[in-house]
Amino acid sequence: MRLGKLSCVAVLGVVITVWCQNTEAQQVDTAGVLPEAAGERFEGYLFLDIDGNSLPIQSDDEIEHFLREAEIVEISALGSGITLPRKVLLQGDGFRAYAVFKDVDIKRHKVTERINGRNHFSLDWHDWHGYDVAAYILDRLLGMDRVPPAVSRQIGNDPGSIRIWLEKAVTENERASTHDVLPPDSQRWNQQRLIMQVFDNLVANRDSNLGNLLIDRNWRAWFIDCSRCFGNTKSMYYPLENIGFCERGMWKGLKNLDAAAVTEHLSPYLGKAQIKALLKRRDTIVRHFEELIAERGEETVLYDVEPATATAPWGHN
Repeated sequence: MRLGKLSCVAVLGVVITVWCQNTEAQQVDTAGVLPEAAGERFEGYLFLDIDGNSLPIQSDDEIEHFLREAEIVEISALGSGITLPRKVLLQGDGFRAYAVFKDVDIKRHKVTERINGRNHFSLDWHDWHGYDVAAYILDRLLGMDRVPPAVSRQIGNDPGSIRIWLEKAVTENERASTHDVLPPDSQRWNQQRLIMQVFDNLVANRDSNLGNLLIDRNWRAWFIDCSRCFGNTKSMYYPLENIGFCERGMWKGLKNLDAAAVTEHLSPYLGKAQIKALLKRRDTIVRHFEELIAERGEETVLYDVEPATATAPWGHN
């Protein structure tokens, strides 16, 4: 099924913004738990070393192990991001790759902030590195493969999260300002932005912005910087009435998202109230699309993302 471009543009009239909350970092072994995509993963994306060559490791398990155990060769300021992340050069068995380390842990009480044009109040506000790992785990439980692998790791005296660096990828801001090139397939791009909007509502993303959307060389969208997600709110930050379609795989993942599995895999990062709020938001999203499907039909509401048809200029060797 193909989404009409006018419908997509109307749906994408929503401004994206958000994220938040709770607990001590713990290491979680996701081996054998998170689903591994069959065949080519990530629409052909391969993780690369610092020279742009394919890494000899590509599975989630391998990347997670590398992030936890690889030797730290060099650490430098990233130069962007309000949470002051650092770029880390890691060395494995005969190869080197970059990663991003974040140790932000800021708590505030009684915070009112502007999100998507409206004021939202939080009794307990938390910007925390562990939510990056929680977002990655949730992404894999949903079968999305849109959040790069991230794990907990302490560097020196600083506990934090570390995620693999996506080589030959730019932010949406960089795509528009530095490269000044439009996506070659606006329909495919709009379809991916829709996935981001649904995910932002699911994780209660307080800080969704164009600098947190990465685009790889296959024009595939990746979601990063989730340290301001997962608050206790049960509300939607981005009105669901403006989101009229859902990617088919994500829809299946949302419906099958099991409370027991969420609790088991996310409890090291989320408190009970946060998990309860997450599941409540999931229920609201599922109910919204169920109503749309009942009204308009499944083939009208659900879609499959169009395949890539071009390589981005920043993907050329």
